[in-house]
Amino acid sequence: MGRKLPGKIRLMGQTKNNSDMPAVRNIRTASSLFMTREERESLASAMDFRALGIDTRREIDKFARQDAAVAKFQKNYYKARERLAATINKNRARIELRQELQQRRRMGEEPDLKGRNAKEAKPSVSQGGFTEVELRY
Repeated sequence: MGRKLPGKIRLMGQTKNNSDMPAVRNIRTASSLFMTREERESLASAMDFRALGIDTRREIDKFARQDAAVAKFQKNYYKARERLAATINKNRARIELRQELQQRRRMGEEPDLKGRNAKEAKPSVSQGGFTEVELRY
């Protein structure tokens, strides 16, 4: 038996929930059927201002926490970006120096060791950088 392809697939945006249907929006309960117009208006305008103040404070605090988190992320991001840029620039300078020294070695010139630490600068192979070993048979 072959598979049957589904019909039209409905996505979330194409479906309606109960609150979108007009008949559901204006549900009339038994108690609401016996209310007067004044009672309906007073219930519609009733609000707990203390609870509203608490909810308002919570929302303000939530947005402040979100803003603080974004600011902290940006600070850390820019710090990390600066460290990475410093490492990249250091590596580029090192590569340029190596290329320059290799070019001098090919030309047979002496490497310029002025301004560099003598302990760090090791002589090249052509200058006898290897220890000499004499073998006698």
